[in-house]
Amino acid sequence: MERLLSNEMNRRVLLLNDLYSATDWLTSEKLAKSLDCSVKTLFLDCQYLEERWGDYLTIETSKKSGIKMITAPHHSIHDIYAEIIKEAPAFTLLEAVFFHPNHESEYFEEKMFMSKSTLYRLTKKINISLRDRNLKLSQKPFYLSGKKERQIRYFFAAYFLEVYGIHYWPFSLDKEKILDFVRKIDHQFQLDLTDIQVIHLVFSIAVTIIRQQQGYYVQIPQQDREELLKEQEQLLGYQAEIYAFTGVHPGDIPEFRYEDFIYTFFWWNFGWDSMQEKQKIKETGQMFVQTIQQSLTISITLRSQRKITRLFQNIYALHKMYPYKKYMIYDRFSYSSKSIRQNYVVFTAIVEKLLDTAEEQQRFPWKSLYLDEMLHEVMIYWEDLPTHMDSLRKTVTVLVMSDLGREHARSLVNQLNSAFQKKIAVSYLEHALFEGMSMAKGSTDLYVANFSPDNLPETQLIVVEDVLSSKDLNDLRDFIDRARLILPKDIPYLQQ
Repeated sequence: MERLLSNEMNRRVLLLNDLYSATDWLTSEKLAKSLDCSVKTLFLDCQYLEERWGDYLTIETSKKSGIKMITAPHHSIHDIYAEIIKEAPAFTLLEAVFFHPNHESEYFEEKMFMSKSTLYRLTKKINISLRDRNLKLSQKPFYLSGKKERQIRYFFAAYFLEVYGIHYWPFSLDKEKILDFVRKIDHQFQLDLTDIQVIHLVFSIAVTIIRQQQGYYVQIPQQDREELLKEQEQLLGYQAEIYAFTGVHPGDIPEFRYEDFIYTFFWWNFGWDSMQEKQKIKETGQMFVQTIQQSLTISITLRSQRKITRLFQNIYALHKMYPYKKYMIYDRFSYSSKSIRQNYVVFTAIVEKLLDTAEEQQRFPWKSLYLDEMLHEVMIYWEDLPTHMDSLRKTVTVLVMSDLGREHARSLVNQLNSAFQKKIAVSYLEHALFEGMSMAKGSTDLYVANFSPDNLPETQLIVVEDVLSSKDLNDLRDFIDRARLILPKDIPYLQQ
């Protein structure tokens, strides 16, 4: 949906993506080439981003190193993307059509302060992007159409959640009453929903009610009727909650509208070709968990196992309902997965291999489309996974040497132990001052000295101040974190 932005703003979003995901400096030539612009335009875009969102980010430039972005610790970069969407005329028109469908062009010309020709060009531009999602912005009158109503609802729920997030509520419906209903359903049906899944359902309910009020309903396939009846019976006890946020007495709600609501709310229970298909995906999730558990020799709670297995079923069912990108311009999973790839190399490699195998066997895009989401969600659902992974990492052996004598060497040992604790096993060369470096030769991972010793490999040596400085600690941390990493070659499953 980035194409709905102006060419200029689209380029700035791509620049923001590149800078935000980079871990080091990027050369201006490389950035300009990837953005298909001149270096001059690149620096103007950097200036625009920094001037516009200076509270959120700082962009550093260096003739030698290139360009680097530093984000503010008290702001979320997501807010920038949300502002960009809110200010884009194309998204503004889509939102206006959602709330006020079936109006002629004159209504939107007046509402958006634009000419008929501008509105026509904007509609044409929107339809080029919507085509990727099998949707269309129809005119005469204006309304959003598609082959399936549930796809339209999912598109708008995802749009509103990305733009407004958890802190803003763009609907006239009572958010707290809908939230109360979702939480009760989550508890009663043991859905184990995360907070963001709860919020997504809240937005989905709001979109569903508004679409119903506008006269749009889902066509329910006959094969889903049996499951629908079961869910309908289970929801009978929640009529008071539904009345609270719809304002319609349960007895006055037509059955087809009630069915429509259930079919949208419990989307993960519908659309399966058979119970065998659902069981097969459940087994895929169970095998996924079991293989990671055995490969890394780590534990998992039954609750975490249940959540991850259900994650597989939900992704599969949602893809059957909505096989398109789930975001507008801000791919949250992409950013978080890059951090996971950097910090959990072996875990990432195992997940990639498992999803690649499942994709080949089932002809479903587990890896090609859902790798980022799986990395993000499994990291959240698997309780204490970072702790389990950290316990597998090796302890780095450190030998301290000082030209100020044993007392100072012991002080450095204490400073290192305080900073890195169980990550290192540190000792010191007791007679370095008198016997030189001959005793330092041996099997140690890292040498730490407050002087420049001879005949030691530079790749294993860090020279520090007499009292560890911030730079020293950063250099040590980088080395220790790299040295502790478990590599794919250390895992038998990845060598098969």
